[in-house]
Amino acid sequence: MNLHNSFKHALLQRQRLVGGWFMSASPVIAEVMANAGYDFVVIDVEHSTGSIHDLHSLMQAMAETKTSAVVRMPSHDKTNIKFALDMGAMSLYFPMVNTVDQAGEVARACRYPPFGDRGFARMHRGSRYNTIPDYFEKANHEVCVIAQLETPEAMRNAMQIATTSGIDGLFVGPGDLSVTLGHGGDVNHPQVRELMAELGGYCQRAGVPLGTVMPTPELVAWAFSVGFNFVSHASDIGLLMNSIKTTTHSIRSLMNDVPMDGLPTQTVMSNTPMKAAY
Repeated sequence: MNLHNSFKHALLQRQRLVGGWFMSASPVIAEVMANAGYDFVVIDVEHSTGSIHDLHSLMQAMAETKTSAVVRMPSHDKTNIKFALDMGAMSLYFPMVNTVDQAGEVARACRYPPFGDRGFARMHRGSRYNTIPDYFEKANHEVCVIAQLETPEAMRNAMQIATTSGIDGLFVGPGDLSVTLGHGGDVNHPQVRELMAELGGYCQRAGVPLGTVMPTPELVAWAFSVGFNFVSHASDIGLLMNSIKTTTHSIRSLMNDVPMDGLPTQTVMSNTPMKAAY
């Protein structure tokens, strides 16, 4: 079996990739999303009901699809990094990378010596249980490390972080960035958009892969227009909630148009069997 990270190679070519965002921890929903047409799906174990220990089943659920699995790590903890890689994660987002030193630390934690300090083991899902020839050399080359920029400090250091050895791309976390700027989670605030657009231009000219996540298709398109090249839309839970709220609102609006005595009693109390709609 060949070890090939198609997500990383597409990023390095600055292809435009549309991603999903997964938070529910359900292998069934992970499989659904991986078959929905995304280029990649981010498995979020920082802000979700899932944990690092759910990765084995979630990665398995996505394995037979063409959609790349990307893991958003909960922290910079080396034990968690080692576990995620051993479970087969090949592309990882790291939250709150503010400095070059922090970027270097997570990059080294993802690679075996002499390029890093990842712990050694043979028998795990990442190596397909020691059936991938030269796994240790290939893993160093194919792993993809993305630094998340979520503060003004990180945005100022962005291009230095991007050129840190072992960092393969950048990701702007617009929610945290807006909060640290004092805008309470408003990812569409003019100051947030200005900083993101400025960085998008820098990265586009320098050929640096740059990603983000946006809540609406219109904002996803905006991110692509200012220089981002891998952008996720919403999340499984967010999409579900919006759909439920829209449907509930529609039902209540239709109910308001029907008088309380609008249906004959015999129709309401009918013994006629109802056919299921599923």
